[in-house]
Amino acid sequence: MNDVYITLTGNVTHDPRQYPLADGSRVTAIRVATSRRYLDRRTQEWMSSPPSFYAVRCYRGLADNVAQSIRRGHPVVVHGRLRIREFERDGERRVIAEVEASSVGHDLKWGIATFEKPPRAMRAVPGGGHGSGDAGDGAEWAGDVPGDPEGAGHGGGPVDSADPADPAAGLLGDDPAPMVTADMVTADAAWGDDERRPAAGGIAA
Repeated sequence: MNDVYITLTGNVTHDPRQYPLADGSRVTAIRVATSRRYLDRRTQEWMSSPPSFYAVRCYRGLADNVAQSIRRGHPVVVHGRLRIREFERDGERRVIAEVEASSVGHDLKWGIATFEKPPRAMRAVPGGGHGSGDAGDGAEWAGDVPGDPEGAGHGGGPVDSADPADPAAGLLGDDPAPMVTADMVTADAAWGDDERRPAAGGIAA
């Protein structure tokens, strides 16, 4: 089966969490909530669609850079390989949309950012040598957080655009996107965290 790559924009629902892998490298996990903003033609008010959640995993140099750069509430752009995982918890079937990120950055539509290359030590490749920021063991970042946040997102894929045939569907626009709202946090928390540590390949068992 061919890999599916997606690009999504949204807000980070919690600070990055970083965990060690068996090969000595680390994986950084964030969760991104996406919600379409549209103008309700009847009320002339900006509305938000129900959020969709994506579990995002970052490896090698990207893992350390994300851990030090991204925080809860930040608007981000994520590009990577999409995986849909199914599992059961408490007798209920659940689905997670998981993205193995190849690129993560701030969404400059909503703010200003500055760029800084990581220290050379952070670009060291496990086992010797130096990378270009694409691989590294993050010697200066020792995120010591137990467990692994899995299973909190309901997935569901990107939100569809408004139906042009429905006059009440509204219009897409540039109303400032909300940061992490109370509704997003409540919906996110309702799915809970499966505390499972990633296996050597980075995918939780």
